[in-house]
Amino acid sequence: MSILQPSGFTPPIPDAYGTPYLVCLVKNVHWVYVFWELTDDLLNKARQDLGEDPSARIVLRVWMGEAFERQVVCDLPLEANLGAQYVHLPQPGSAYQMEILLVGSQGSVSLLASNFVVTPFGGVCAVEDENWASIEDLYTQYAFKAAGEQLSSPQLWHISSQMYKPPQPADELELIVDTELVIYGKTAPDAVVFIQGEAVPTNPDGSFTVRYALPEGCTIFPIKAVSRDGKQKQTIVPLITKETY
Repeated sequence: MSILQPSGFTPPIPDAYGTPYLVCLVKNVHWVYVFWELTDDLLNKARQDLGEDPSARIVLRVWMGEAFERQVVCDLPLEANLGAQYVHLPQPGSAYQMEILLVGSQGSVSLLASNFVVTPFGGVCAVEDENWASIEDLYTQYAFKAAGEQLSSPQLWHISSQMYKPPQPADELELIVDTELVIYGKTAPDAVVFIQGEAVPTNPDGSFTVRYALPEGCTIFPIKAVSRDGKQKQTIVPLITKETY
């Protein structure tokens, strides 16, 4: 029997779909966004394979590289079967893959593997494109063309050898500028604070202050507070952009 819904009714989006998945999306040169869903059947099968090890835990493993050259970057603990988080990656312009495993005292079982992603390069490419002329080349070509309209070939070569000698670089005044970011805040006195997945020290009143070197480009700082009993969580994600000219 079907149930008629009122006109314009939109069913709510479910929290979970009952289908395991692990997806990785590139945010910038150092960050990816990962979201996943684990099913009870998948976890129960993995626990059986590990002999119902009570110490088994779920981790998100970060792989860098491809095929036989790939290596483990780190293992991040996962607190929920359904969730999403940002993951910091160490090396721009590299291939990465995420994997969720159930790790026990006697081994591990792979649960899910994500798609491969390649992060953008963190700087200007050192390879010069030969299809494009430099400013110096264009200026030289223009000068030779202009001089060729008035001078013969021997005169042109004689004068141009003196005219277009590259100037000696002048002494430059050295200037080095670095930037730092100060993050400070406050939470419950007994709560634990994580910034970019790492626990940071807090004062007895719950306040905290952390300093970070601020690189060029867009940087994300996921900040999460977890209550002492683990039942309450709060997340704030500042996005900081630095541009130097």
